[in-house]
Amino acid sequence: MRILTSHSIEKKFGDTIRDLGYEIITYDEKDVNAKEDYGEEIIIASDWVKDLDITKHKNLKYIFTITVGIDYLDLDYLKENNIILTNNNGIYAEPISEWIVYGLLQIEKSDRKNIKNQEKKVWAPRAHSFNLYDKKILFLGTGSIAIAAANRLMGFEMELNGFNTDGRKVEPFTNVYSIDEIDEVLGDMDYVVMCLPDTKDTHHFLNRDRFKKMKDKAVIVNISRGATIDEEAMIDALKSGKLKGASLDVFEEEPLGEDSPLWDMENVYIYPHISFSSEDHEEREIKSALNNLKALKGDGDFVNIIDFDKGY
Repeated sequence: MRILTSHSIEKKFGDTIRDLGYEIITYDEKDVNAKEDYGEEIIIASDWVKDLDITKHKNLKYIFTITVGIDYLDLDYLKENNIILTNNNGIYAEPISEWIVYGLLQIEKSDRKNIKNQEKKVWAPRAHSFNLYDKKILFLGTGSIAIAAANRLMGFEMELNGFNTDGRKVEPFTNVYSIDEIDEVLGDMDYVVMCLPDTKDTHHFLNRDRFKKMKDKAVIVNISRGATIDEEAMIDALKSGKLKGASLDVFEEEPLGEDSPLWDMENVYIYPHISFSSEDHEEREIKSALNNLKALKGDGDFVNIIDFDKGY
């Protein structure tokens, strides 16, 4: 079977993929549609595939993405044409969960002030800072990333709360709330971590009305997708002091525009969509795709197949 992928994937993993019995073709990086159809049955891709006119790729049967998010793909077309789509869900849970902990600590320990003082060689002791222990945190979503972060936060002696649609219990969360309960419990939470996928049901899940219902001086962390939060409403909540701070890895438009007021806010920490990054990133980025290439050869089962009706 033929695989269409990037020069980067071919360079790093080409020998491994060929050893499994596949042929690799790479696209023209100057013009992804320079060739109308490569005759491939499989695409291994990141978001470059959004520019590919897959309607002309008549043999295509599988798309294995190396990303978790799939919002850059036309899911309706894939469903209508019986093209199987998989993502890299769960593979980045460990590094992303560390970024969540890091973001919370940056805000509560006034990291920007610490760094500025160091840069200026200013010795400025202070007796007051904020703590994570004895606080309540709510993870919006109880998937692999939320679970990994909750496990890491157990040592801080926090109350670990989760949210999923039906409120089904998931370890290690003490409480898991349903869609019918979410608006009632938001006001109790010191921290809210966005871990939901970007779907029609989660668009602006945190909106102006829900920010009003949140606890005064709550903290927001977003490592999922920018569109899950109404950015304008969040900015207003930060400016007014309703929110104490925000740790943000994703935004409604990326790269974040230079004119965004978020850049200049002392209580906001901005990461350029890098919470997946880790020292073993290369091994992680291809893990699901390799698993599924082996499954096609009869070695094991497929993982991370997207349910087009759910959007994840």
